[in-house]
Formats: sequence, structure tokens, C-alpha cells
Amino acid sequence: MRAVGVLSVVALALVCFGQAPPTQPHAAPLTAPVPQPLSVKRVSPIDSAVVAKIESAFEQKVKDLDPNDPFDRLGACSGVYISGYGLVFTLPLSLVSAPTFGPFTGGFTPQKADAIHKRKLAHLPLLKKAMSEMALQASKAFPTLPPTDKVVVAARLFYLDYEDKTGLPNQMVIAADHASALAGNIQPPEEQ
Repeated sequence: MRAVGVLSVVALALVCFGQAPPTQPHAAPLTAPVPQPLSVKRVSPIDSAVVAKIESAFEQKVKDLDPNDPFDRLGACSGVYISGYGLVFTLPLSLVSAPTFGPFTGGFTPQKADAIHKRKLAHLPLLKKAMSEMALQASKAFPTLPPTDKVVVAARLFYLDYEDKTGLPNQMVIAADHASALAGNIQPPEEQ
């Protein structure tokens, strides 16, 4: 039965192969040239090399927040300029380097999980302060940024499945217009 199906497909392909392809109508030639759109060169108020330096500075700042109990950076800081909106920097991280539980680490215990939760809660104020400083630093680094453009610093926080997330946000975001940020008028981060 399978051979009949295969032979049918092969026979159909041979019949179709012998046919001439359908003809395509030809487009009539244009009598006038098509006008080309005007090219608009946009001048960015930021320098990408400065963005890269700020990204590195932010990564170092997070690394130095608590040398005895370091934050766990889960990726590089990423900065982008969005025309008409402003600068946005994102940081993926964990508030502490959480230990893995296994046969050689003594296994999971509620006491260990509680200790991790307390360490993370203790790190929240450090991160909030650092994010405010980062927003100010980014504002000063880009003096040509329009005053109404925003400077945003966002920290995306990650957790393991076993963790108690009570009192811990999934992300923290600081957003201020450039003029306010330069004046030091930066509100604490919003926790979400």
C-alpha cells in the first residue's frame, strides 16, 4: 500500500515537471522616475563608547556593593538610547549568590533558606542607594541629552524556586527626566 502512494507522488511529479511554468505578466515601464525618500540623518545625543563605559561602571558598582556577601550578576549591564524617550540601563542579578543544596553541602533546610532570605532583604537598601547613584552618574555622563528625556536604571531580580520571596521585588526601576536627575531630584526605585 505504501509503494502505491509513493509511486502516485512520483508519477504526479513527472507529469507536473513536463508542463511549462505559468507566464507572469510583465510590469509596464515607468514613464517618470520614482522619487526617492529624503534621507534624514538623526544625530544621537549620546556616544555609544560612553554608554559602554557606564555599563562597565554599573557592573563594577554592583560587584563592590558588599564584598563580603556579593551580589550575583547574572548578565551584563545593557544600556540603550531610545529616541524620544531616553537612556535605559538594565541589570539582571540576584541579591546574593545563593548556595546550591546537594549531598556535599548538607542538603536543603528551612534554616538555610531563611538565612538566604534575610541576606537578600539586607541587600535591598544597598541596591536602592546604588541605583540612585547610577541614575545620577548616567545623567552627568550625557550632558547633551534633552532635558525631558528620561534616565532609567532597572534591576531585574531573579530567585530560585525554593526561595521565600516575601518582601522581595521582582524588579526595581528608577526613572527621572534628565533635568531632574542632573539636579539630584531622583526618587527611590519603584519595586514591582
